[in-house]
Amino acid sequence: MSYAGARRTVGRLSGFTVSVLLVTLLGIVSIPVLTASVGDIAWGRLALVQTVAQFGGILVAFGWGAVGAATVAGIPVGRRPAFFRRSLQARAWLYACVFPVLALLLIILTRGELLISILGAAVYLLPYLGANWYFTGEGRPKRLLLFDTAPTVGGAVLGLVGTWMTGELWVYLLFQGLGYVAAVTISALIVQRSPQDAEFVDRTPLKALLASQRHAVSATLVSGLYVTLPMIAVQAFLPGLQPMYAYADRLFKYASIAFLPIQQFFQSWVPVDDGGRRRRMRIATLAAIAIGIIAGALIAVLSPWVSTLLSVGKITVPISVSLPLGVAFIGIATAAVVGYACLVSLGRVRALAVSTAVGAAVGAPLIILFAIIGSVPAVAWAVAISELCVAGYQLMVLRGALHESAARPNDLLGGES
Repeated sequence: MSYAGARRTVGRLSGFTVSVLLVTLLGIVSIPVLTASVGDIAWGRLALVQTVAQFGGILVAFGWGAVGAATVAGIPVGRRPAFFRRSLQARAWLYACVFPVLALLLIILTRGELLISILGAAVYLLPYLGANWYFTGEGRPKRLLLFDTAPTVGGAVLGLVGTWMTGELWVYLLFQGLGYVAAVTISALIVQRSPQDAEFVDRTPLKALLASQRHAVSATLVSGLYVTLPMIAVQAFLPGLQPMYAYADRLFKYASIAFLPIQQFFQSWVPVDDGGRRRRMRIATLAAIAIGIIAGALIAVLSPWVSTLLSVGKITVPISVSLPLGVAFIGIATAAVVGYACLVSLGRVRALAVSTAVGAAVGAPLIILFAIIGSVPAVAWAVAISELCVAGYQLMVLRGALHESAARPNDLLGGES
């Protein structure tokens, strides 16, 4: 790699890192602030709302959040705004359909918390209307920071201040929702101001458009099932341990968020069709596995100490729970790059759906069984098994695809060995 290429790589990676760093730091700070303001039980309820809303958000994003970045990176610049505009129309329609169902589900799970459930459903579905994946695919981290991250962070900060002053959780949700609305609105306007191919108009019928996303949404939907299921299972069968598992799950999620700059960089770097894609895929895969191992070890070792610190001594995540979640992160990191950067650029989106189905088929029954038995560590190990199954299947598919392309010099990957 030339000096200029290395400089561009570092600049793009550091740009994505700034956005993720802001979101992660704010999220970590919010834990003790909210716990002190509304109590650990109310914070655990908020964590439940956020986790379940993520599953509903999968139906709103409908696969664009998963494969949109790599797709944008691979299509002509002038056609990108039309691609985003059509996706936004579809996602807005899906938001209207998903919101009432999610609100009802949250009311049931929170045992009648009407305001928090309805407001939480409305607020936490909003980010899935955003353009963060679009800016990622463009490889323009500054846009992501200014037009998506900044409004979101601003709303959350105001929400934390308001909750600290009032002791009311709905205040946090209200301001966070306003931040999301600003991010979605500003991002959409910025995308539509981008240079466009005036002769290209996407007239794909909504039904056909959604059908084209079937493999992507199947992958994220099934993945979301076994990501959300542990929190729901612990809430249903081990409610007394729900706040502890919520802390473990939240720290695990923040580690995943911290990995996003790596994933975002590879999503915009790997798909470039210049004859060297096969080499970039190998580099990306090895980097993801290595980073996953290092980060997983940190999750296992640091979660007990960090949870005690953030909860002001009220909650400690035991090593018996943090260790399997650290192992799970190895699978998370690997699949994030192999699946959403490499396989998507190869057009193997169906393999994503199959891999997550394998993970769910193995992990979901174990999660429920271990929750019924009453073992939170076993639930965490079930999560680890699920994620490793997903990553293992995707690695197998990628390896086969690379061997096939090596045997065909005119393959889309190019003739590079």
